[in-house]
Amino acid sequence: MTTERRRLLLGPADDPRWARPALWLVLALAAFLCTWSLSINGWANTYYSAAVLGMTQSWQAFFFGALDAGSFITVDKPPLALWIQALSARAFGFNTWSLLLPQALAAVLTVWIVHHVVRRSFGHVGATVAALALALTPIAVVLARHNNPDMLLAFLLAVALWAASNAIRSGKLPPLLWSAVAVGLAFNTKMLQAYFVLPVIAVVYLLAAPPRWPRKLLNLGAATVVLGVVSLFWVTIVDLVPASSRPYVGGSTNNTVRDLLLGYNGLGRVGGQDRIMSPGMMGGGGTPGGGGMRLFGGMPAGGMPPGGARMVGGMDDASWTRLLSGEIATQIGWLYPLALFGAVAVIVHLWRRPRRDAQRADFLLWAGTLVITAAVFTAASGIWHTYYTVALAAPLAVVVGMGVASMARLARGTEWWGLLLPVAIASTGCWAAHLLGGSADFVPWLAPVIIAVTVLATTGMAVPLLLPRVRRRRHRRLIAAATLVGLIAALAGPTAYALTPLSTPVAATFPAAGPSGGSRGGPGGMRMPGRTGGPQPAGPDGQAPPGFAGQRGPQEMRGGRDEQVSDQLIRYLTEHHQGETWLVGVVGSMVAAPIILATGQPVMAIGGYNGNDPTPTVDQLKQHIGAGELRYVWTSGSSGVQSMGGEVDTEVVDASMAWVASHCQLVAPEEYGGDAKATTHLYDCQNPT
Repeated sequence: MTTERRRLLLGPADDPRWARPALWLVLALAAFLCTWSLSINGWANTYYSAAVLGMTQSWQAFFFGALDAGSFITVDKPPLALWIQALSARAFGFNTWSLLLPQALAAVLTVWIVHHVVRRSFGHVGATVAALALALTPIAVVLARHNNPDMLLAFLLAVALWAASNAIRSGKLPPLLWSAVAVGLAFNTKMLQAYFVLPVIAVVYLLAAPPRWPRKLLNLGAATVVLGVVSLFWVTIVDLVPASSRPYVGGSTNNTVRDLLLGYNGLGRVGGQDRIMSPGMMGGGGTPGGGGMRLFGGMPAGGMPPGGARMVGGMDDASWTRLLSGEIATQIGWLYPLALFGAVAVIVHLWRRPRRDAQRADFLLWAGTLVITAAVFTAASGIWHTYYTVALAAPLAVVVGMGVASMARLARGTEWWGLLLPVAIASTGCWAAHLLGGSADFVPWLAPVIIAVTVLATTGMAVPLLLPRVRRRRHRRLIAAATLVGLIAALAGPTAYALTPLSTPVAATFPAAGPSGGSRGGPGGMRMPGRTGGPQPAGPDGQAPPGFAGQRGPQEMRGGRDEQVSDQLIRYLTEHHQGETWLVGVVGSMVAAPIILATGQPVMAIGGYNGNDPTPTVDQLKQHIGAGELRYVWTSGSSGVQSMGGEVDTEVVDASMAWVASHCQLVAPEEYGGDAKATTHLYDCQNPT
């Protein structure tokens, strides 16, 4: 074996012999959890999957992040995550693996970054614990197997903190600029959430970086310029393009990304907003029902199914206990006690270090990010979902790793602080048993086992630690072994949850690990085409789209019971399609998305995601129909949506649907296997009444 290969496999000669193999094992475990049976989730969130398919068919749709290749309306998120998925699909064909593999790769790389930053400051033990904690975090495993953009966001923010640490250690400008680039890319993944790290990076850099104050301020100024350019390049270009030459900006009220940034995807997420739901919340689809105002897909106001059943992984009221609730803590918070006591140990261990100490700077970067992100999530009163907590996964794992390393060091001393380690292990084991008790039917034997092992491990640590220092040295191996057993018990709960996505599909709407697997949305059983019995995806020439591997969407999508997109309707539309830009116009993106995936054809999502975006107007609809770009419209005549805080203005969409009903030819339901009593109807607008 060559020296280079030996160094790669076993690490530097001065490293412990177990350290590098342990890293490879953790990375292999992470890769296994992120990729095993990856196709089990089908298209995951069909809203984003349909957009990726359109991006593989049109470069215009690619740049603007349009929902379909016809570029009628964009998704209501910046497009970076979709760009990466679309490039993967263009390279390897549009299928489940090419769609989800970028997220899995981002997750594994984040595990490596966490190991690296902890190892160089707190050693190999802490690094291995941190990497393993992140690899086994249930929500991180779920998002690594899902096409929501949050996993890419978590990866980019980890890169930003890593680069900021390099800048603080070296005092050089380039690492700080790279940190700004990473935050800017994260902004183009999920907008303002990316900026949670900015105050932490700025403060720690000013406190701990070696340059003098004038140079530090100039460096931060240069980084701010880079941040602004990277963050706003896409926003600026889109808003400068004439509205007639690009798709409508989905989720906005005035067809600008600025409005989306400051409203629906910005401050409204924290302070509350009237606009209903977000992509992924109703990922199962459904169509607006006619006759009265109700939530999209037939759900009552407040996002709760009939009878008050809780929607796992969905929106939750702002509360200081939000992140401690069983629903959320089982996804992210198994190691809360270990992180808390570990943070105390780090503070005690580094208390008297100089201001520019690199260890303390690293801890402040990651712990500060954890605190600020948790505080915003706790206080957010707008649209908020459990899976957002994946942004906490890497900072929490880093604090856990740093804390374990610090507690182990304190345990070798004479201070009473050494007892933090057994206290942390004991409290973490009890917390895990409490969380497991919230689901009595899920591995019911595990909680008692965790308690028993935790008691054994805590005793094995505590008894020697209470002995005098001289006698304690004789029991170091016992303390180390007991600590290892205690950590295994602490990780047993998240491991059980993290394994469930490998055998059980997670929900398209609220992806979550564990016995629930999340929630697909409201009541009813609306099966979208494309899973069983539906037509094979086809392009404009009747053939499958390039690179389309024949993967199908989720079998069951939730929505109103009367508004079903049947296989017969899809077949009728494809058979009567004569080259129009859009196969059909429907109200709502989540109705359009499964049709796009089932047929490979563009579908006009009237009113955007919820059916309440003010597009198209009657005049715009007339133009599309007059130009031969649209023939069929499937509508109930009303968008029928309601916000969390009151009715939403749907005047534009309602007027367009009223015009369709009065000027287009009603297609007889028997021609496409429809129900004459249904609230939805198909209209042929190339044959006016």
